Amino acid sequence: MGMITQEHRDLIDEVGLCYAATVGGDGSPNVSPKGSLLVIDDDYLAFADIMSPHTRKNLEGGSRVALMVCQPATFAGFQFKGTAELSTSGEVYDMLAKAIADKGLELPPIQNAVRVRVEEVRRIGES
Repeated sequence: MGMITQEHRDLIDEVGLCYAATVGGDGSPNVSPKGSLLVIDDDYLAFADIMSPHTRKNLEGGSRVALMVCQPATFAGFQFKGTAELSTSGEVYDMLAKAIADKGLELPPIQNAVRVRVEEVRRIGES
């Protein structure tokens, strides 16, 4: 069994937004909101890189990523830490493109699908 539980899935489905934190080669932090977070399976999350040049550069440079999902009113939620893989096509890319289209959002094209292997989950606040 992977790191992602039904409790995590329920929160991600309900909130629909996360914040992705990465670190640049010079050690400078970067945080970027992601409205496209999907659960792929018990081990992987994914989000679309649409307009995130700093996040993309950091991930291409080997940065690990932390994704925070929380209830806006209470800030209770989870932090997911792991390693990311970027792709410009394939199954995850297609899943993200469909999810964005299903939300009725008119956004620029996806630059990369970012698949995150979840290696650590930390509870944040009270939930």
